Amino acid sequence: MKIPHEKLEQCRVNLYGYLSRHAEEDGGHLFTVNATRSLTYREALALCDSIASEFLARGMKRGDLVALRATRSPDTALLALALSAVGAVVVNCDAHFPVKNYVADSGVDISPDWWLTNERAGGGLSAEGNWELAHGEEEGKALLFGSYPIDKEAVRAAAAGYDPEDLYMIIFTSGSTGKSKAVTLSHRAVIANPVDAMPLFEEDEKDVAISILPLNHVFGFAVVACSVFSGHALVFPPEIDVDTVLSYIEKYRVSVLYSVPTFFLGLLADGKHKTADISSLRLGLMAGGPFTEQQMSYIEGELGLRLMPGYGMSECVGVSTMRYRDPVSLRAAGVGRLYPMTEVDILGEDGEVLPVGSEGEICICGMTMMSGYYHNEEETRAIYDREGRLHSGDLGYFDADGILHVSGRKKDLIIRGGENLSAVKIERALSDLPMVRQAVVVGMPDEKFGEIPCAAVILKRGETADEAELKRALASVLSGHEIPAHILIVESFPLTSSGKPDKNQLKKLF
Repeated sequence: MKIPHEKLEQCRVNLYGYLSRHAEEDGGHLFTVNATRSLTYREALALCDSIASEFLARGMKRGDLVALRATRSPDTALLALALSAVGAVVVNCDAHFPVKNYVADSGVDISPDWWLTNERAGGGLSAEGNWELAHGEEEGKALLFGSYPIDKEAVRAAAAGYDPEDLYMIIFTSGSTGKSKAVTLSHRAVIANPVDAMPLFEEDEKDVAISILPLNHVFGFAVVACSVFSGHALVFPPEIDVDTVLSYIEKYRVSVLYSVPTFFLGLLADGKHKTADISSLRLGLMAGGPFTEQQMSYIEGELGLRLMPGYGMSECVGVSTMRYRDPVSLRAAGVGRLYPMTEVDILGEDGEVLPVGSEGEICICGMTMMSGYYHNEEETRAIYDREGRLHSGDLGYFDADGILHVSGRKKDLIIRGGENLSAVKIERALSDLPMVRQAVVVGMPDEKFGEIPCAAVILKRGETADEAELKRALASVLSGHEIPAHILIVESFPLTSSGKPDKNQLKKLF
């Protein structure tokens, strides 16, 4: 794979470098805004320099692991940028839990050098202020957060010492279908995603994005990275309920919305989007879960934006999407074409590369790949092959237009009486029914068949249907053994912190 020189050069600059560049070129441009304050790029750089100066004065060094309570707030973005300047590694922690508990309960062999949290602050998952920094087992001390005198010489020296391959971030996988692991990402891996994606999305400094995803997950932090790379504004609503999000889109003329299918569908469920002025929306990126062509066309039509599919994972930030100018017929066909700096082979059971149209495991090489699992060489070796390809565990195929389709997960297969059933195929068949808004399928133990498919379904507003009716409707699109043995009608799904349906919790319903 030959990568253009310009992109290689862009990937050698870290997030702090892009913040500095935009502050110098257009310092008065809006960087972040929330319910309490707004910051220009110039003001954000000054804050980051002050925070970085305080980190360095307290003894933080390049390569130190810093466990950060990743609240969905401008504070988290600023702290991550300051840590980028220092050369420390951000250990992203779920804001639902105290940072030490979260790290201890992850099951990962990791011992952060520093703890950075504001657990005492109000504001819940969007909390700002009241930050404390603790070194090792020492008692936490208040962080001055912008009031510390700037030592430009020390910050510039620290920032100049960075290498693009240095670790920058550790992301804990959600564990929605298995055990959590700690994914390590380099500065290069984090910035390569916007380097590739922004030209495809035609996203630039004129855009305004909104942050509604948790920043301790790769998709949520990618929204921050894309904003910093592009030099545009990023809006942080205090809550992510439908009313608040719609009001912030209207108030700040938001043009870019990234989220998971669950959120997009929920945004439309009550029809409130029709009462808000959301005409500023032009681009949506939908990733992080399966969706149907019907759902994608419906969301695009209702929100009046151009919706892009996306496929990625913690282990490889971005893999595929479409181009902004592509017609909806192509954009709704799958999860998109490959990013320019990414290569994918579809491999069969014996490791052979399969032709177009054949389903196999999606195996990836690219600039956004992880450096490995932290302190887990066995799992790291297991996911890479001799050619350096990352085995995603996802099943898929390429169509004749070069569009990637994800058909399921190897470990999400339901083995019924020795026959492999795709949970994703069954979910899509259910979601295509006119009365169904969303569906999730899990495999449950069965005495006769070993395992059987079971489904939980959310109906569209105003629709009624029972289990028997849904099964009859599926009979024309699924074979008899694919039709779920049990279908539950539910009001909502239990979700992981990244907004995906939590299949482990859903299994308890059956």
